[in-house]
Amino acid sequence: MPLGRPPELPPRPDDAAPAPARSRGMQLATVLVVVLLVCGVLVAHVARERAATDQAGLDVGASLAPVGTPGGPSAEPTRGQDPGAVRNAIVFLVDDMHDFSCAEAGAYLPRSSPWLVDQGTCYEHATTSTPVCCPARAQLQTGQYSHNNKVVRQKAAHLLTVHDTVQHDLGRAGLRTYGIGKNLNGVKPREYYGRTPLRTGFDDFDFWNSYQGRPGRFRLYDDAGRRYLPGNGFNSTETNGAYLSGFLDDQLATGSPFFVYDAFFAPHKQGARFAPRHMPPVPQEFASAPVPPFRYAPERFARDKLPLFHRPDQDRAYYRQLFTARARSLLGVDEQMAIVLQRLQDAGVLDETAVFFLSDNGYTDQGEVNWEGKSIPYPAAMNIPMLAYYPGRAPATDLRDVALVDVAPTLYDLLGTTPGHLLDGHSLLGDHERKAVYGEFYAEANGLVRQESGPRTSNLRSWRMVRRGRESYVEWYDPRGRTIFREFYTDRAMTRNKLFHTRDADAPSRAKIREFRLLLERLGRCRGTAEVGAPRPCS
Repeated sequence: MPLGRPPELPPRPDDAAPAPARSRGMQLATVLVVVLLVCGVLVAHVARERAATDQAGLDVGASLAPVGTPGGPSAEPTRGQDPGAVRNAIVFLVDDMHDFSCAEAGAYLPRSSPWLVDQGTCYEHATTSTPVCCPARAQLQTGQYSHNNKVVRQKAAHLLTVHDTVQHDLGRAGLRTYGIGKNLNGVKPREYYGRTPLRTGFDDFDFWNSYQGRPGRFRLYDDAGRRYLPGNGFNSTETNGAYLSGFLDDQLATGSPFFVYDAFFAPHKQGARFAPRHMPPVPQEFASAPVPPFRYAPERFARDKLPLFHRPDQDRAYYRQLFTARARSLLGVDEQMAIVLQRLQDAGVLDETAVFFLSDNGYTDQGEVNWEGKSIPYPAAMNIPMLAYYPGRAPATDLRDVALVDVAPTLYDLLGTTPGHLLDGHSLLGDHERKAVYGEFYAEANGLVRQESGPRTSNLRSWRMVRRGRESYVEWYDPRGRTIFREFYTDRAMTRNKLFHTRDADAPSRAKIREFRLLLERLGRCRGTAEVGAPRPCS
């Protein structure tokens, strides 16, 4: 159910002030709960989800595997982690953050790094398989590739089967689940409220899906589903933090286990065009904060790619401004994460809480591939930052190829819960080595895509890609699913297409291309993992 509580700003980690007092609305809500408990009234949750049974229309030219029977969790050994020691979990999700190395993590997240970096696990080679917001978030919630969870496009959010989400399963296992902020594109915020609200899988939620982050530029919803303009002067990042603070007030008082999906709007732009007003919102206190080094990296020779990538979107000065604003916008998220981590530590709860920080997809904000945005099969869009704090586990840098679909299996593993559906990913606590990295993107052209990803994204074609070691293979498709362009690379940066530069000494043979085409077809139809005996296991 929506909480709809007027948020208040929590203290910073270095403040000595006590926990923030609740607003009048929150106090009344607390009194009401006490009265109900005293009277012995059992409050039943009203079913608010809609089953999504439609099949997604895929246009990559291959019919994908039908939905099979649900399977069990990945049966993999853990590496020194006792899942029984973890009772709670928080996923901090940011929007469109470019990847950064483990060595740079402390510079991007200076306030939360004492936990996430100094005591956490950094995944150096993490990727998303569909580098665009809504499909990526569906992968995070289901542990399935887009071709299996059916959310293949921004407008396909209603096709998500809520019973196949980690929040649904954790709620059934007894955890109180809470979602905040930006959930799935394509769902109008009002659909979460009203008489027949859209099911989210969360016990409680406060979603608003706004593309504006500055104070006074976005609206929230109260507990009756009424839309209102908050007058507290908070930006959207601070609002996430305040809502989570209110949720933790209740959880720390009761001591019951919980799962939080905290989805920030930052560092997403506030519009798709190249105007200053569309830059990401930067909290005032970080307006002049130092940022990590800017590394302008346009592709000097791009004629071996599709024409969309032949020339840069903008000049160096624009990309520097964009990069700087995005890095400073992330500092606001970092502050809110540090507040939560410090509070959990002070309450003695952090040692039983797993915490993840990650982005839904990467972003080309330093001129990479002569493109600004995401949605493309190249590292700047597919690579994501991923850090995790596991209680009682030594800090580490993990060099395996891991993916967004691995987060849900890890949550099941940590919290000792069995999924009710087949997973394509693997628990990060195990020793699984991914044999190949797979990616897929399904073209669409509509107002939501232009607002979310920029006007040029509407001109993108559907594509699939696979990377094994240092070698990558890409296929682009027309609307009828016919292959119109192919690429093959022998470097992880994917800068020189060997199917264009055929005289290079390391140009692929026909046998090599056939091998990668078969691998691409197999992964494009995969479902489940070998550990649970799936007939078409994913890598």
